[in-house]
Amino acid sequence: MSERTDKARPRVLVLGGGFGGIGAAQKLGKSAVDVVLVDKHDYHTFQPLLYQVATGLLEQPAVGHPIRDLFHGQDNARLHKDRVAAIDLDKREVQFAELGSVGYDYLVLGLGAEVNFFGVEGAAEHSFPLYTLADAVRLKNQVLRLWEAADKDPALIDDGALNIVVVGGGPTGVETAGALAELYSGNFRKDFPDIDEAAARITLVEAGPEIFSMFKPELRNYAVEALTKRGVEVTTGEVVESITPQRVKLKSGQELRAHTLVWGAGLQGNALVQSLGLDLERGNRIAVDAELRLPSHPEVLVVGDVAAITDSKTQQVLPQLGSVALQSGEHAGETIARLAEGKEPKPFKYRDKGTMATIGRGSAVVQMLGGRTMKGKSAQVAWATVHLALLPTNENRAKAVVDWAGAGLTHQRSARISVET
Repeated sequence: MSERTDKARPRVLVLGGGFGGIGAAQKLGKSAVDVVLVDKHDYHTFQPLLYQVATGLLEQPAVGHPIRDLFHGQDNARLHKDRVAAIDLDKREVQFAELGSVGYDYLVLGLGAEVNFFGVEGAAEHSFPLYTLADAVRLKNQVLRLWEAADKDPALIDDGALNIVVVGGGPTGVETAGALAELYSGNFRKDFPDIDEAAARITLVEAGPEIFSMFKPELRNYAVEALTKRGVEVTTGEVVESITPQRVKLKSGQELRAHTLVWGAGLQGNALVQSLGLDLERGNRIAVDAELRLPSHPEVLVVGDVAAITDSKTQQVLPQLGSVALQSGEHAGETIARLAEGKEPKPFKYRDKGTMATIGRGSAVVQMLGGRTMKGKSAQVAWATVHLALLPTNENRAKAVVDWAGAGLTHQRSARISVET
């Protein structure tokens, strides 16, 4: 596939079907280029809502959508499911596991990030990260399996079978802890009437002095109160030292009995980027110029979680968020379209819609760029509005609205089933 069938049309190779890759490819829909998008999955994952899949609030199709469906009206795009084996920047060539070698005129690197376990003993083997759709399903099945087992054998409860430790006081950890607490109190209390609700503990562990460090103190305090109200034990200033299938040991020496540990402590750039011989920023992220290009290879644009993008306003590296990935991807597509037309590219300008997170039903926090804050139900409405806008299709939005409305009115989580394969 390395030979081009029409050398008059540049080939744009997009690696990754996340927010960044999809955004870039769709922006090239009307350009005189050939777009080839490759991802290891045949679906796009809406990662900000994975915790809702893990806790039975949303069905898998609400956050996972066929990638090909997003390009039915784009004649210049071709989609392939495959894994990247190697990238040769000098040859402008990518080697895939099955496709073989594919050449390009422009490359969009949107391979995403990987979970960073920070060298914690047993974390990779025994914890439950929440970065992929498979992760969310695996966590849901784990929780359901343990409650079913404890219902049959109450002795498992004393050993910590129903206890969950959530590591990381950022949005992923806080949102997951809050959702798990509501699953426990709102659903499992009725599903398993013979199990004392107080016998199950959910503990949030944060290494720093406070959770939600990116928010103002008033929002941090609100989040702690909201979690505590839901029965979550918030522990700060503690670092996880080791993890086994049934125990979590902290560096302070404390040992927590828990058969499930959810890892939401951090991300790092895709391991493949380490083979490119580039200078990497903290967390194995690739530094880019103002147009999101590699300075040494300006035909390569890097987007999403794998890119270290400096905000032109704050001069700070932007966080690994869906909104950053989508906007950077769209900018990459626009840049390539301009270059293909012989025009000069424009610098990337991030449009900050605020930092936000939901803690549970009726509880959320929002911090806008100008410093304005929101909390409670109004913040949850703002959170829902932004996340619905990011979902790829109206079908996904409709599914999410129906499930959210049902949960809000009845507390039901109809997706709390496990399917054996």
